[in-house]
Amino acid sequence: MSPAPASAAAPAISTEALAAAVAALQPWMIDTLSALVAAPSLSGAEQPAVAVFEQQLRDLGLAPEHIAQDSAAIAGSPLFSCPCTPDGGRHNLLARHLPPEAAGGVNGGRSVLFNGHLDVVPTGPEALWSHPPFAPRVADGWLYGRGAGDMKGGLVCALLAYKALQQLGWQPAGIVGFNAVVDEENTGNGTLATVAALQQRGAASGFGRAMAQARLTDFDAVIIPEPFAETLMSAQVGVLWLTVTLTGRPAHVGYMRSGLNPIEAAQALMAELKLLQAEWNAPARRHPAFADVAQPININLGRLQGGEWHSSVPCTVTMGLRVGFYPDEDPDIVRTAVEARIRAAAAAIDAELGVAITHEGFKAPGCVYDLEAPAMRALATAHQAVHGRAPERLACTATTDGRHFRLLTDIPVTNYGPEARHIHGLDECVSLASMQRVATVMARYMVDWCGVLARP
Repeated sequence: MSPAPASAAAPAISTEALAAAVAALQPWMIDTLSALVAAPSLSGAEQPAVAVFEQQLRDLGLAPEHIAQDSAAIAGSPLFSCPCTPDGGRHNLLARHLPPEAAGGVNGGRSVLFNGHLDVVPTGPEALWSHPPFAPRVADGWLYGRGAGDMKGGLVCALLAYKALQQLGWQPAGIVGFNAVVDEENTGNGTLATVAALQQRGAASGFGRAMAQARLTDFDAVIIPEPFAETLMSAQVGVLWLTVTLTGRPAHVGYMRSGLNPIEAAQALMAELKLLQAEWNAPARRHPAFADVAQPININLGRLQGGEWHSSVPCTVTMGLRVGFYPDEDPDIVRTAVEARIRAAAAAIDAELGVAITHEGFKAPGCVYDLEAPAMRALATAHQAVHGRAPERLACTATTDGRHFRLLTDIPVTNYGPEARHIHGLDECVSLASMQRVATVMARYMVDWCGVLARP
């Protein structure tokens, strides 16, 4: 879709009017986010939240379509990650606002896609939470619950911006899309499935047909409202997941010298990987985008399972590892280097220590975003209109679904979402005031980037 000037269709709607419309909808914002948080949606089991979000889209007058989560269809993509859970008939949701011009096949204004995930990570022991993780509550200006920050709050910001324009009697003059995906927290394959499906449709159809189905060419910009405190993301690291199983030599603890303890070996192996982490964080080794980040590369032992009996030297232990790496590095080369380091460390511990490595989960390259693209400059301008200052830029030490758009398409993309606390931790929460500011920025962006038309 080629950008068209929006100024002719855009009336003089003040930022103050947009902020007031957003503020008036705060009860709706809280109710909408609370309903999403109350729908448990662990990765691989997201459909309760998908069903809630689908109804929320319909309540705004949008018609969501289902995009199947089909691993076989995307397995050939260079950004495909080996799934951690079965597809299981799951689907992603995509809804589009189509103004009268676009519905008739004529480009009425520039367009934007808001893309976010509905899956959440495990809660940990619920007894450690101040309140049950899927029982949303508001306290001191924050809404608490698993997924409130990461990232159901960001998706609600996009809906809130759109509803605020409706309340003021306007609609975007360009296409506005809302894409809610599964499987972001372990592979990113939900967004990959959406991008692949929309690319296939674009290749098989002409511009002149009525747009019964969405295509990737519908969109001139992508905003991912991840909870990075109203910053514009300038870069993100790559991420690999590895599962390492160490096999030792079991024995009665009374004769432990005859055994080989793989749990103790795992501790020594992690010490070696922390040395590798330090090497990759050294200034001479860094990617320029991360020159000023305190510790851009992190190697994490996220899971440890093993042992059979208190009084036995254990037989096996399984380690779940997450490895970060820089945007200019090939995931396969990084994987080979990490595996070599693991095997060498294991051999140094004991030549008989067994090592098996499998690869389910992230194989996600990093990327650098083009924040000078007109669509991204327009987002920065919208932020400045709301905040009175330019947005800060963030080189992120995590991965997001922005990589799919940055590396597989020519569509400008970045992450821009609300402030959150304790994501992936206990008592996760999102700032309601920040959500309102983000929604106001999104509404300002739609007015200035897409243009607006009076609602019928």
